[in-house]
Amino acid sequence: MSENLVYAGIDIGGTSIKYGLVDDKGKVLFKEQKPTLVEKGAEPLIHLVTNIAESLLYHAAEEEHTIRWLGVGTPGSVDSKTGRVISQSPNIAGWEGMEIGGILKQRLNLPVHVDNDVNMMSLAESRFGAAAGYNSVVCVAVGTGVGGGVIFNGQLWRGANHTAGEIGHMTIDYNGPLCRCGNKGCIEVFCSSAAIMARTSEHLKHGLTPIFQDVLDGSLSNLNVRKLFAAVKKGDEVALQVINETASYLGAGLASVVNLLNPEIVVIGGGVADGGGGFVEAVAAEIRRRAFKPAVSNLRVAKASLGNDAGFIGAAIVGDFKV
Repeated sequence: MSENLVYAGIDIGGTSIKYGLVDDKGKVLFKEQKPTLVEKGAEPLIHLVTNIAESLLYHAAEEEHTIRWLGVGTPGSVDSKTGRVISQSPNIAGWEGMEIGGILKQRLNLPVHVDNDVNMMSLAESRFGAAAGYNSVVCVAVGTGVGGGVIFNGQLWRGANHTAGEIGHMTIDYNGPLCRCGNKGCIEVFCSSAAIMARTSEHLKHGLTPIFQDVLDGSLSNLNVRKLFAAVKKGDEVALQVINETASYLGAGLASVVNLLNPEIVVIGGGVADGGGGFVEAVAAEIRRRAFKPAVSNLRVAKASLGNDAGFIGAAIVGDFKV
């Protein structure tokens, strides 16, 4: 590769947009992030994404880099051939039908590749991260939502209509709570950060435990995922119960995925997995308890290793995986 040839990636998350420039070895040359501000709607968001893309071009030019292409990861199912969002994105109202690829190509005069955000994370983890060297990989990201991606024989499996990997919207309780996708009892309604916070608040509504009293400075309104995991690390029983419940829900769903696909490795990432506290290990234990013994005999379950950079790194290299 030419010394100055780089790849640009944008990762649109429910909370923040992460973006950067990457070389062909996966080394991050530049990165930044901005709030997604999903409450403002779809049109302001695509304008923000366009502005970010232009800023990447400006930065590359200043550093005398040439961008080979731009990759964009977004929530929802995406027609990777056109860059159009083809399903609702429960965390971004009005995003279905957004012509991300067409809009950006017109503005940038640059090849643009668009795909699902967790597909992008899966590519990054399989090439440069926790799943490097494995041929069959299932990735799941647990944060604002719950998403998944599948790699077979080193290639991204998009499915017949670009919707493969939507692990977060697998039903694990057909009479369960209503999900923002319109179904009931999806993994996401039990394992998203909002669901975790709601369960924690319910446990604490009649009073804070001594550890939470300290961690939350005496007010339940200060609760967030980071502070929940701080309580876990201090040994709070309520915090441990909530995390173990979440791990059981996710593990139960992933056991079905393991039975169906028999992957070599399951990689778990996102803000909840990043919290630590034994979460990934608890998910792994639940998978092993529920899945067929041959399916888990050589299965590895690992925490994603690229952290918050995985989405835009995968987006930056997705042009190598176009169908």
